[in-house]
Amino acid sequence: MEADHHHHHHERSAEAGHRRHGWNGPRYDDRQRSSPWVWMAVILCTLLLVGVIVVGATMMAVYLIYKPQMPYMEVTNAQLLRLDYSPTDGVIRDIQFKFDLLAKNTNSKVDTSFSSFNVNFNGTTLLQLSAETFTVARESSVTLPYSGESRGRRLPPAGMQAMEEAIRSELVPITLSGEARTRWKKDVFLKVGFWTHLNCPLEFYYRTGNVAPIDHDTCRSRSP
Repeated sequence: MEADHHHHHHERSAEAGHRRHGWNGPRYDDRQRSSPWVWMAVILCTLLLVGVIVVGATMMAVYLIYKPQMPYMEVTNAQLLRLDYSPTDGVIRDIQFKFDLLAKNTNSKVDTSFSSFNVNFNGTTLLQLSAETFTVARESSVTLPYSGESRGRRLPPAGMQAMEEAIRSELVPITLSGEARTRWKKDVFLKVGFWTHLNCPLEFYYRTGNVAPIDHDTCRSRSP
């Protein structure tokens, strides 16, 4: 009886302790519940990730299907029309020339566009040319006739010496160099742009202005 009385006394003491501390079991803090904005952000990020993956896979599939090759430009002909040089002060009073540039697109399924072609000569820039953007259809080429004139350009001492030697040898070296922006385009799926570079050393016969045989491999543009 005494033990049983002691047991009931212990239970009453525990209940009284619970009432004093106001403990009603574990409570759920409302602040721990996820905000709807968090779920919206998670869903949005997931959709964006899926979209990026789908677009990337589509572009890769289109690229593998069409396999676009590098378009290129090539110097096919050139002519030095006039060269009036003053050796006393190193001034090129007048220089005129023309050349033909072949833009070729070897792709069978993708059109190519070219633009912004600049030209420099013989270390010193004598003339800069540019072309409006033009498109070369698949498996075709376009020949662009360029012509230009420069007056009053003064050469540095090294250029003066090189020009005098060229006139004495009757073979004038002029380097045609520059770059063009090219772009592959196939509907809305494939648009790839890059620069193609041209560095073509030419030699002209001083008396006739005709160009020496052109190395067509060297005078073809290259892409990095």
